[in-house]
Amino acid sequence: MKKPRSDSKLLNLPDDQREQLVNWLLSGLPYHKVRELVKGEFHIATSFGALSNFYEKIVTPALIARRRRAVTTADQIAEDAQTTPGKFDAATLDALKQRALEMSISPGVDPRDVKQIFSLVLKARDQDIAERQLEHKIREYEQKISATRDAMNKAVAKGGITKKTLDEIEKAMNLL
Repeated sequence: MKKPRSDSKLLNLPDDQREQLVNWLLSGLPYHKVRELVKGEFHIATSFGALSNFYEKIVTPALIARRRRAVTTADQIAEDAQTTPGKFDAATLDALKQRALEMSISPGVDPRDVKQIFSLVLKARDQDIAERQLEHKIREYEQKISATRDAMNKAVAKGGITKKTLDEIEKAMNLL
């Protein structure tokens, strides 16, 4: 990459201002608004041509790098989700949700990448719901088994199984 011309005000901005300008341009603001912000915030008068040149030389490579990171992150998470489905910890799921939000509001992001991230979030949520439902069914089943045991213990304590005891056992078994 060639050194920017010394009279190129935008290409020679300090790193923090350069990053701010990149963010403004990636946020979808029109050039005339960005031009006003540059004038107001950085006290630099600039042209649409200079903004276009800055976009081509700085913003486009930054955007490509962000997309690569997003795709790499999404691919790693997808791979993890396929190898160990349902094993996301809370921090990972929160990071995934944050990434999905960032991608959904970022202009120019490939919709397939956004869909992939949101699919993972929804899949994790569905797995969490299914896991809770399974835990609930297990608790219900354990309660029914306990009730059946209690009924059988009562039958044994009474000295045998009578018609009434048998009815109690059948009633307990119907709970299953």
